Amino acid sequence: MNVINKLGPIGAEVQSIDLAQPLSQVTVSQIRQAWLAHGFLVFRDQRLSPKAQAAFARRWGEIDTYPFMQPVAEDPHVIPIIKEADATLNFGGDWHTDTSYKATPPQATMLYAVEVPPMGGDTLFADATRAFEDLSPAFQAMLEGLTGVYTPKMVHGQGGGYRDVSAKAQLGDAYGGNSEFAESEVLHPIIRTHPETGRKSIYCSRPHTHRIDGWTRAESKGLIAFLTEHLTQEQYVTRLDWRQGTLAIWDNRCLFHNALNDYQGHRRHMHRVIIRGDRPV
Repeated sequence: MNVINKLGPIGAEVQSIDLAQPLSQVTVSQIRQAWLAHGFLVFRDQRLSPKAQAAFARRWGEIDTYPFMQPVAEDPHVIPIIKEADATLNFGGDWHTDTSYKATPPQATMLYAVEVPPMGGDTLFADATRAFEDLSPAFQAMLEGLTGVYTPKMVHGQGGGYRDVSAKAQLGDAYGGNSEFAESEVLHPIIRTHPETGRKSIYCSRPHTHRIDGWTRAESKGLIAFLTEHLTQEQYVTRLDWRQGTLAIWDNRCLFHNALNDYQGHRRHMHRVIIRGDRPV
C-alpha cells in the first residue's frame, strides 16, 4: 500500500488497491494507521457494489444503521444519499460530525460516489484536533469543562430543516418508527478525546448541538458559532473533489465535514456506511 500524496492540511489519497478484492489483515492494518495519521483517506477508481462496500467497512469494526433513511435493497447498512436534479437542499450541507446525537456515534463514515455532477458537489473536511490545539490554554481548559446537549431535532425533528424537502424523497417510511428519537437528546463533552490517539478535538456543531448543558440556547449559539468559524479556517481545511468510483473514509472523532451544495440542476448519488464507535469522553 502506498499513500501517494497528502491532499491538504488533512487527508491523503491511496493508490494501487482494489477494495472489492479480499485484503490481508496486514494491509487493513496499514490502511488504518494511515487513516489515523491523515484523518481521512481517498481511494479512486473503485467498483464497489453495496455488498462489497459493506464488506470492506466490516474490516474496520461493527457497522451501524442510520435511523432516518431507508437502506438500499442489497444491504441494510448501505444508505443512498441522493440529491435529485430538481432538489434545492442537500444532505449534510453544514459543518458537522456524523450522527453525534447518538449515544455511541460512529468512529468512521465510508462514502462511495455512484454518480456525481459534472461540476461541484465537493466535500470540505476540517481538522478539529489542530483547531483545538491552537486555542489558548486558558480557553482550552474552560471548554474541557463543558458538556453539550446533542440532538437530531434541529435537522430531523418536527420543524427540522431537512424534514420536508425533495432531497430526502428516498426516506420513505424511515421517519415513521423514529419520530421519538428525532426529538431525543444526549449529553456529550464539547471537547472529546480520541480513544486511539489520545488527542483532543472540538466536537460540538451547529446542526447537532442544541446548547451547552446549563446554558440557554442563545448563550450556547455564540460559543458554537465561534468554534465552528475557528475550526473551518483555511489552515485546517481540505477540499475533496469527488469522481465516480471514489471512496472516502473519514474519522468522525476528530474531523468535521461539509457537503457543498453548488450543483443545482444536476443529480448526485452516493452510498454511505457508518462504522460504530464508542461514547465520547
